[in-house]
Amino acid sequence: MTEKEVLKNLIDNPKKPTVNEWVYNVEAFLQETKSSTKEASTLIKSIKFQGDEFQYCANLVAWLRQLYKRKYDSIELPPITKRNQIFVAMMFSDDMSSIYENGYKTVIQSLNYAAMRIDEKEYIGSIINEITSEIANSVALIADLTGNRGGVYYEAGIARGLAMCNHPIKLILTCNREFFNSEKVHFDVSGDNILLYDNCADLTEKLGTRLSVILGK
Repeated sequence: MTEKEVLKNLIDNPKKPTVNEWVYNVEAFLQETKSSTKEASTLIKSIKFQGDEFQYCANLVAWLRQLYKRKYDSIELPPITKRNQIFVAMMFSDDMSSIYENGYKTVIQSLNYAAMRIDEKEYIGSIINEITSEIANSVALIADLTGNRGGVYYEAGIARGLAMCNHPIKLILTCNREFFNSEKVHFDVSGDNILLYDNCADLTEKLGTRLSVILGK
């Protein structure tokens, strides 16, 4: 059996043929795979001390389930292939064009990164696949919430989900201060550390500082 199958069998059969024999098999497996911890050793010692009379091994089984989840149920993410790329999610409008060109793009390039905005890319096929791929291949995602565009929240959600799965991507939320004060952003992100800016010059200064700290520049 594979290592995964052995662990699954130990979880599913905690009293076969006997509790005492089972716990020695567990101990051997943990030693062979170098997976043992102080907590596991304590549980094993307790069961071994009482032998087959010990009928309650649920705690050790629960620990083994956690081990199984850590080893085999985790999401494996592809490596970042564009380590110099920062994805920008924002409202597409004439008003925001200068903010992107003279604010986001300028700051990103000044730090030797490439700015990626999905409307600037030529592609064939599904736009969702392109968005997901480009975000997954970026070291950071900047989501400008000005305008409360659904697509921006969607793209920010992809980045947040990747980060929860141990992807190294950093999520930076920004918003025009006047819009933030008058229209508000979605409640789910209202408590986040949103970078508020008054104009392009203000954004350039604040974003440069935030990116330098987050990316270790």
